[in-house]
Amino acid sequence: MAIDPAAIEEYRDVLGDEFAEFFIDLIDSFFVSGPEFIQDMKNALATNDDELFTRSAHTMKSNCKTFGAYEFADKAYQLEKLGASKNFSGVPEMIASLEVAYEDLLVDLHEFLSIR
Repeated sequence: MAIDPAAIEEYRDVLGDEFAEFFIDLIDSFFVSGPEFIQDMKNALATNDDELFTRSAHTMKSNCKTFGAYEFADKAYQLEKLGASKNFSGVPEMIASLEVAYEDLLVDLHEFLSIR
C-alpha cells in the first residue's frame, strides 16, 4: 500500500469522532485536486512558468503527506525542487511517472476507504 496507516491513525487519535468526515473530505479533495495540480504542472512547463510549476508540485506534496503517501510526496518534492531551480531537464518524464503513481495511489486510497 502506498499510504502509511500510521500517519492516518495520528489524525484518528487527534480528531476522534470527527476523523471519518475529515478524512473522507481530505481524500475527496485529493481526488479532484490531484489531476488539477498535474495539469497545472504540465501547463506551467509548456509556458515556462516556474512559479506555478513549483507551487503546484509543492501543494501536491504537502497534500499527500497529510495521509502518509510519502513515496508519492517524494516524487512531487523532486519536481518541486526542479521547478525552484528552474531546471526542467527530464521533467516531462517525471510528470508522466507522477501520473502513474497518482493512479496507483487512488487505488490504494479507495481500498483504504473501503476497509475503514
